[in-house]
Amino acid sequence: MTERFPEAGRLSAHVLLDAVSTYEHNAPEDLNASAMNLALRRLNEIDGVLKATMSEEDTLSLDASNLLGGAIVTLSWLIEQLAVARGVERLAVVAQVREFLDAA
Repeated sequence: MTERFPEAGRLSAHVLLDAVSTYEHNAPEDLNASAMNLALRRLNEIDGVLKATMSEEDTLSLDASNLLGGAIVTLSWLIEQLAVARGVERLAVVAQVREFLDAA
């Protein structure tokens, strides 16, 4: 991949897809939680999760750029695909996702 999408970001996107694919709508909640946690555990192995640093002034800084970058690239692609399939603008799909999130 290019420098604008680091390898850890690409791998983080795969881990997120793994977590999503483990979810079964009809499965018990504890089984879903266990499967998703197992998938997400890999984020630590690939440096996809937060990196914490402490400054000399005792200020904690967190870097989630690999995880967020992977999620944003994935969401963007999925939204584009859905917009094309439905014959609507990307912003219409984004609005529908927002409605779904607000109703949840």
